[in-house]
Amino acid sequence: MYIISSHYSDENKVITKLLEQDLFALQEQKNVVGNEMVTIQLYYESLCPDSIQFITKVFKPVVEKLAQYLNIQTYPYGNARTFNHNGHYVFQCQHGPEECYGNKLHACAIYSLRNMTRAVLFNSCMMEPRQGRHGSDDDAADACGNAQNVDVSLIKECAKGNKGDLLLKYYGDESTKAHFNSVPYILLNGEINDGNNFMRDVCAAFTNTPPPCQEISMEENQ
Repeated sequence: MYIISSHYSDENKVITKLLEQDLFALQEQKNVVGNEMVTIQLYYESLCPDSIQFITKVFKPVVEKLAQYLNIQTYPYGNARTFNHNGHYVFQCQHGPEECYGNKLHACAIYSLRNMTRAVLFNSCMMEPRQGRHGSDDDAADACGNAQNVDVSLIKECAKGNKGDLLLKYYGDESTKAHFNSVPYILLNGEINDGNNFMRDVCAAFTNTPPPCQEISMEENQ
């Protein structure tokens, strides 16, 4: 069993409530007032090969093209487990303690950047293997911070501290509600999506097709 633990107190309960409120407000944020929005909920884990493939090769291009028309909610927890042992949180992650920390980096990026598009692009960058390393670690955070002009000091501080533990617990609670067996687990407007032909499926989910989807359709028909 791979574990990372955190002390849990009454004060932490208050902090958890504040984090939940902040994250709810972030998820409800709309980038362009008046646009029809399609909701994407993505449950994943930072070192899962299938999650890495989907996010870096499929999800990222969709976000780059359609960000202003999307309500994006991502949950970096996957098939981890959370326990409370004698007042301490204990996390067990499928790909070991490195993944627990990677999940925290992703969660802290979402929390710190306060912009889901920026967070998705930053987290996707961190998932790219580089120089023989698996990604989603401090080196990846530093490299992506330099590439995207992101101050990663607060993100790493969050991931190493109490806030990172509370965020991981929060995403664990939200992931449990989804009742999935494997990741990536994708909901498109609340319906399960297999991730195949994802750009097409996202575009088809709009009642009124936005301009980027119209351009994609025209390119496919040429």
